[in-house]
Amino acid sequence: MTKRILFVNGPSQDPSDRFFGWPTSLLYGIGETCKAIDAGHIDYSYSGRIFDPIWYVDELNGENVRAALREALWNVDIVCASVTYDALFPTLELLRAARTDHPALTVILGGPHIDEAQAFDALRSECLRIADYLIAGDGEFALVALLKALSFHLVEPSDFVGVAGRFTVYDRCRRIADGTVPLLLDRLDFIRLDLADVFRHKHDFDVFTDDGEIAPTAQMIARRGCSYRCDYCSERADLAYPNARSIDNILAEIDLRRSQGFKAVFFDDSTFGQYPRLRELLTALGGTGLRFGCLNRFNHLVDPSLLEAYRAAGFEYFYCAIEQFDDRTLTLVRKDQSTASIGSAMRLLHEQGFAVGVSLLYGLPSESQEGVLRTIDFTAEWAARGTIKLVSQSVLTLHPGTPLGQRSRVMYDRPAPNRGYPFDRFEEGQWEHLPHVTSDYLEDILHRSEERFAGMLVRNRHSWYARTGLVPDSAAALQETR
Repeated sequence: MTKRILFVNGPSQDPSDRFFGWPTSLLYGIGETCKAIDAGHIDYSYSGRIFDPIWYVDELNGENVRAALREALWNVDIVCASVTYDALFPTLELLRAARTDHPALTVILGGPHIDEAQAFDALRSECLRIADYLIAGDGEFALVALLKALSFHLVEPSDFVGVAGRFTVYDRCRRIADGTVPLLLDRLDFIRLDLADVFRHKHDFDVFTDDGEIAPTAQMIARRGCSYRCDYCSERADLAYPNARSIDNILAEIDLRRSQGFKAVFFDDSTFGQYPRLRELLTALGGTGLRFGCLNRFNHLVDPSLLEAYRAAGFEYFYCAIEQFDDRTLTLVRKDQSTASIGSAMRLLHEQGFAVGVSLLYGLPSESQEGVLRTIDFTAEWAARGTIKLVSQSVLTLHPGTPLGQRSRVMYDRPAPNRGYPFDRFEEGQWEHLPHVTSDYLEDILHRSEERFAGMLVRNRHSWYARTGLVPDSAAALQETR
């Protein structure tokens, strides 16, 4: 009998719609599985739409989300869930409830921050109390191999021999397999955007507009991994290996997105500027007729001729991290970026008319009051000039897989410890921080920021929902937590 799979994108614990965007981690992770099912290579079926609640906090919307999951689990045998750090606890809670209703349910857990979980016995054990299997690392082909094995027999290490990807698979009793074959990204099928809530996500990027309306925007990647080793980052080089798609493969996906009605593409690479044949790619993108934005670094945007190439390619928007506009702080956290490069890049971006989004990071171990104020002043200057359009203010969260986070005792298998104002006015503000990050500390930064660039703050813009009137059920909770 054909077994049915439900794909789940783990919800945030933040009612403020923390990071908006397509659920790309899950969509990439399940793409090869969907392809294999559609081709009849494995005997499963899957739900037509992933289960993708925006957020989950038990006392605020828990009953509604659990009810929605119960409905989605009708006639389902297997759940495949993808989580980031903030989504781990609510996802485990939902899966625990699902097992109560469906004791025979098989649960497979993966996602970007399961990579970190595998390094910590307590966290991995907690996950495996609820999930039957964990897949850390490149899960695309490993998931297909696991499902194929489950359809025939008990899972054995031999089921993963030669499977593409660098991954680790666990069941409740053991570490089953380690994949060592680097994944060639061109082998992956293009992600199935239709499995997500297309209407919700295609309007996530309000930096792209047509006649005042948000242009339909897709997310994709050109290259995985990052070559930098910032001490606070979960995407640092130690945790992911660089891996680039071919230009032809990228163009083929862009052709598909254009045929689907998308007008813009945001490249969600860790650092788009590290693509190995960047100028050649930019030349090719210039012939597509679409508009582009990307994640990048300021130190990759200091060459005027390169910015001209970006402009000719159709790029309009760059999202880059300032973190703090203070050289001592940037050096101590190994950012490999200086205030000189940030300032130089910002001037060039302004001169060439690009829109810029920035990330600011507070709560660093080396920061000073003077550095914090310089960061706010610099951001306010370029916001006033119209170059900075969006400001994401974050607080250093101690991710367990990073050098700074190894001192952490909070492993994300529990409710966020710092809920409520003013923590919820910052990205990642709800989690564990260094001792100097107090309510007064954050409130002072928030007040200064509100005075200088309130209209650019992500938390004030609250994604596209508030401006279109399509406010989700998080709105009431958002007002309660302010």
